[in-house]
This record gives sequence, C-alpha cells and structure tokens, in this order.
Amino acid sequence: MPKLTLQVRTRQNLLELLAKGESAAWIVAEDKVHRITHIQVVNFDGTQMIEGLFDRNTSFRREDGRLVVKFLDAHIVNCNIQFDGQNPVRYIY
Repeated sequence: MPKLTLQVRTRQNLLELLAKGESAAWIVAEDKVHRITHIQVVNFDGTQMIEGLFDRNTSFRREDGRLVVKFLDAHIVNCNIQFDGQNPVRYIY
C-alpha cells in the first residue's frame, strides 16, 4: 500500500502538540484514514512542522466526526510550506 501523509495546518504551539503526541481535531475523509501512514502538523506560518508516524490504534473520532490525530516517533523540522485557500487539511501521496 502506498504511503499517504496527512498534512494539517495549525495555530497551536508545536512543542505542546509534540509533548501530547496528538493534534485535534480534523475533518478527515473516512475512506482515507485506513491509508494514512504519516502525519505533518505545520505551523500557521509554514516555517516548521511536526513529522511523525500516524498512530491509527489510538487516533479516534469525536462525537462531531472530527478525527483526533495521534502520532508516534515525531520531531519538529524546519520547512517552507505554502497553504492555498482556507482548507487546513491536505493529503500527500
């Protein structure tokens, strides 16, 4: 199965998210969840992101249907990512 990375954009503090091992809560297509292998949580400026493995076993959907994304083996890296439009969720094949 090919790798699918879930990339989300957040205003939350990346160090706090890294410490918690999660980023909540995103509108993620149900048909894509089982294919996600990696996550990228990008800060709002697009200059840093958390990269890690998607933890499918502990990620869960809230009552409103949004996915709480849990991750493992994550670290913060510098980047230069541009987001077009308002959608904070992307899938990278």
